[in-house]
Parts: sequence; structure tokens; C-alpha cells
Amino acid sequence: NLHNGMIILGIRVPRTHGEIIGYEAISTSDVVDLKRVSGHSHEDFFRPISYYGSENGGRLVLEKDRFYILCIKERVAVPKEFSAEMIPFSHNIGELRAHYAGFFDPGFGIDEHGGLRGSNGVLEVRPHETVTIYDGQPICLMQFFRNRCVPEKPYGTTALGSHYQGQTGPWLAKYFAKPEETSSIE
Repeated sequence: NLHNGMIILGIRVPRTHGEIIGYEAISTSDVVDLKRVSGHSHEDFFRPISYYGSENGGRLVLEKDRFYILCIKERVAVPKEFSAEMIPFSHNIGELRAHYAGFFDPGFGIDEHGGLRGSNGVLEVRPHETVTIYDGQPICLMQFFRNRCVPEKPYGTTALGSHYQGQTGPWLAKYFAKPEETSSIE
């Protein structure tokens, strides 16, 4: 779907039992060492939010002034001739900001051979009032910008170690071990 020439992106709130919907930041004084890629346990900074089968399937209540990591429902791909940015969709969906990270590098969601795999984009969300969101609800727009030149090493190039390439569902930043890797962190 398009709105003023931009792609409308919806929020992903899955209904599969036990599936992670996203993460809620927990209050902590711990510091993230940016030199330690995959060096921090997500449990020290985030609480996973999962669906466990109730009448509330497909919706999620976001509490005022909390910080969430969620993702869009659509799988997107950004051709290497372009960059993209998430921008606000509408203030009518509630008083929240859903695009702190919001920038997509050329090649996001495209494999090294040019195949369109698509990846779910991550949303960093902070509501300024308690708001309920629903699966597929429009949450932001994706605006594309033509690059002046094509990068020699677009996002997803093996040499770059592109953390979010091929993601399905919400992923935390590269400084956090994936949940299945947490037991190996000292």
C-alpha cells in the first residue's frame, strides 16, 4: 500500500503460541560496551514479550514511557541504488514514536547475488501515552532516496557482517547475543 508515494508499513503482532512479539527494555544501570559485539545477555537489558494464547491475540498494549523493540510485518528490500528511511505515518495512531533507528542502507533485504529475500525492519518504539496496537496496523511509512552512486559493498555483503540482513521477527542490536546464544556469555 502507498501513501503520498511512500510505502505503508504495518506492525507485527503474531498469534503463534510462544512466538516472541518483541522486547521491552528493563530499568538498569548496566552499561553496554560497544566493543563487545554479541557480548551482552539480552536478559540484562530486555524482557521478551511473547504470545501465549488468549483472547488478546493480535494486539499488544504498550505502556506509557516504556521502550520497546518490535518489528514491521512486511519483509522489505532496498535496491542498492537507494536508501530508505522510516518516517511517521500519522499522529492519529496514538502518541508514540516508532522510528528511532529508522534508516535502511542500500542492499537491506537483498542477498549478495541480487535476490530479493526481504527482511523485517526493527522498530524502536516509545509511547507517550498507553496505546493498544494491532497486528498489521499501519505504524510508519518508508520513504526511498536515490543514492548519488551505488556502494561497492552494499548492506548484506558478507565482508560487512550485516547484523539485520535476513531477519525474521524482532532482533536486538548486534551488541546482544541472540537468545539461544545467551548461555555462552560470561
